[in-house]
Amino acid sequence: MRLHRFYVTEPIGNKKEITINNAELVNQIQRVFRLKKGDSIIIFDGSGSDYTCLIEEFGKATIDLIIEEANKSRYVPEREIILCAAIVKKDTFEWIVEKATELGVAKIVPIVSERSEKKSLNEERLKKIAIEASEQCGRGDVPIIESIKTLEDEVGLRPNLGDVGLRPDKVTKIAFHTEGESVSRSHLAGVGPITIFIGPEGGWSPAEIESFHKNNIPIYCLGHQILRAETAVVATLSQVVFQ
Repeated sequence: MRLHRFYVTEPIGNKKEITINNAELVNQIQRVFRLKKGDSIIIFDGSGSDYTCLIEEFGKATIDLIIEEANKSRYVPEREIILCAAIVKKDTFEWIVEKATELGVAKIVPIVSERSEKKSLNEERLKKIAIEASEQCGRGDVPIIESIKTLEDEVGLRPNLGDVGLRPDKVTKIAFHTEGESVSRSHLAGVGPITIFIGPEGGWSPAEIESFHKNNIPIYCLGHQILRAETAVVATLSQVVFQ
């Protein structure tokens, strides 16, 4: 039987025992999944390893675990991908976060664009969705969910990419728009860390297109058809991840 898998924020390392004291996670294990003393679960801390654990004891608001085995997580993304996605309506953007997590994006940056109909998001909920998607798909880490940015914040070189191990001058940046050049495998061959810009419904504005040009960011398209924003995200990431 497949074991339930949960993300913990505490680094595990070489520990033999660990206590979960996150109230929401304790409630999920004990009351939602109705797991009992002696049951086994898998936990991971984002380091790329999965830890098979035995539930030793339930406290009033804690769970004591015995770590029995450590193995490499089923999926650890090989390429560093930053997704800068223009904000769309709430449910759609949450779906984008879920699918981008499954496809291995390292960082997701919500962008307020000129044509964004919505200007705010529940960032804590997005982080929770990213965690749940990582738990479900077997991913060994959890993507960073950035706070909302403007396009101007992201098109230039930035000095604070170290949280995902990237030097800003080593990151390839590309944008997608319906009037761009058709993307091909040759455009992505040999490309390492990459930032991808995906616009909202209606696409990037002329001023935003000009901003890409001024910053020497090439603009591509996926084909002649007009795609919904969420479809464009999945189609684009598939080009990058599965090339």
